[in-house]
Amino acid sequence: MARGDVRESLNLRVPPELKRQVEEYAHRAGISINAAACVLLADALRLERRRQA
Repeated sequence: MARGDVRESLNLRVPPELKRQVEEYAHRAGISINAAACVLLADALRLERRRQA
């Protein structure tokens, strides 16, 4: 997502273990937790679309 792109908020309540995993991914990737969650969700959705095709 580029600066200036339109953004919306998605507030999620997640189990503590899932949050920890996203935080670990963010740390390894050197990105924010929010960016990590976006990357992981986008990857999962891409995979799901491929499965349905």
